[in-house]
Amino acid sequence: MSNELSNYRLDEFMAKVPVRPLDIMLVGVTGAGKSSTIDALIGSETAKIGHGVNPETQDFNSYFLNDYVRLWDTPGIGDSPQKDKEHLQKLATYLNEIVDVYKDDAVCNTCYLIDMVLVVIDGSRRDLGGIYKLLNQTLLSNINNNRIIFAINQADVAMSGRHWTNGKPDNVLYDFLNRQIDSFQKQIEISINRKIHRPICYSASQEYNVKALLDCILDNISNRERLTKL
Repeated sequence: MSNELSNYRLDEFMAKVPVRPLDIMLVGVTGAGKSSTIDALIGSETAKIGHGVNPETQDFNSYFLNDYVRLWDTPGIGDSPQKDKEHLQKLATYLNEIVDVYKDDAVCNTCYLIDMVLVVIDGSRRDLGGIYKLLNQTLLSNINNNRIIFAINQADVAMSGRHWTNGKPDNVLYDFLNRQIDSFQKQIEISINRKIHRPICYSASQEYNVKALLDCILDNISNRERLTKL
């Protein structure tokens, strides 16, 4: 896919992102594919990718998709209770970090650093315990839930890889993935007792439906509502 996504719907991003860049933090359990998702979006192997459930990302790193969108890679949840505690505390710190907004080389306002959170779900697992921990212990108390979006990665390994043909799901797998989306949405909404944006399903490693991630992000931008007056 190269770096063609850097220009995808760029005019719309320009119109909807008055304070640049739009900062999007990717979170999820270890092995969900946060780093590979960033690589699929920016078109290069920049983010450090682990293998299986072995963590690679141990810190918070940022990568620009273009002048309007910046993606933040974060450590995964599920390595150990102590590491999870440290990661969740650091997540909260980032979500509450304030940055200056400049106009004509002068500070005109301040705002929170992180605008949106993308929760990457490992589609090959059914246990959402790590996602519930992220939501209930950190995310929902630090950012409005309408700025949290969900995406189910690894569509290519659903149904044990059957019905994946020529880089995309056949009709059988496509129907299965839609049922999986509905199931994940229902489980999460019951757990947190609130509505969420409908998740999308994709495969970072196969670069399948990756544009849908940007569609989901763009379509859920109202403006930078988290602005804080000086």
